Amino acid sequence: MKTLRDYFRRKPPFILGMMSVYNERDIIEYTILHMRAQEVPLVVIDNGSTDGTFDILGRYVGKAIIELARLETEFFEWGLLLRTLYKMALKHRPEWLLMVDADEFLESPFPSLNLREAIELESSREYNLIQFNNFEFWPTEKDRDSLEPDIRKRVKYYSWNDDWQFKCFRDYPGTNIDEAGSHLPIFPRDVKVRLSPHKFIMRHYAIRSYEQGLRKAFDERLARYPEHERRKWGLHKYARFGREERYFIIGSSMLTRYNEDGRWVLERKFDGHRGYGFPSLTSSEEVEKEMEKHRRTVESRDQ
Repeated sequence: MKTLRDYFRRKPPFILGMMSVYNERDIIEYTILHMRAQEVPLVVIDNGSTDGTFDILGRYVGKAIIELARLETEFFEWGLLLRTLYKMALKHRPEWLLMVDADEFLESPFPSLNLREAIELESSREYNLIQFNNFEFWPTEKDRDSLEPDIRKRVKYYSWNDDWQFKCFRDYPGTNIDEAGSHLPIFPRDVKVRLSPHKFIMRHYAIRSYEQGLRKAFDERLARYPEHERRKWGLHKYARFGREERYFIIGSSMLTRYNEDGRWVLERKFDGHRGYGFPSLTSSEEVEKEMEKHRRTVESRDQ
């Protein structure tokens, strides 16, 4: 295992992950250790966790985390958090950046390569943007009483959800990472998009139990979104949740079991976003058009 000093000695591409965290004590150590195994160091912002998450993060500074900051806000200011993360990351002069959520595990699509190695391979092929397939895992009746602490071993059922996840990109001066809510970086106009044809893997565990899901949806998301964030991105997912258990514990017959064999079913068997769709962009040209739409939005707002 390479140390952080080894990362700084390496020639580009130097991959740096950016992560914002709020009350993820039950999963955060597993995601940090996963990213360390993938050889992707992190800059992390804790948004004022009250459950001991920040103490766990502190144990990994200098091991998997190269910079940790605490930024407490009354509301969930996603744009502010993203802009602050980006500034933190740029101080370390990465060649590539990776958006990492605290409740997800990002993986290479190539069985023999870890995440860093796979990104380096795509970089050597002169791609500058990598897309992920988002596989949403859900608690089911089969695991609801399990005491297994590792979410990947406990929750085994998923549905493909979307590929609106351009989470990894080569950094260029002037890139905007917050306009599309971290789903898509907006490159400067003079940068041509070269989208990798290989979609990487995102295992997302937003809901991990009924109690955790209830707290996340109603206390940590819906109650904390400021009005300007609601207008910009909406709250389509959690706004359509009820408080009944059926919104959080999903029948296994509605999902696909994952057997840790690298075989994924690209079918949305269960709509975790309750009818809210994401764009599906499959070519560099489509991504270019989407970026241009966001550039014009920013320009019109700044006039």
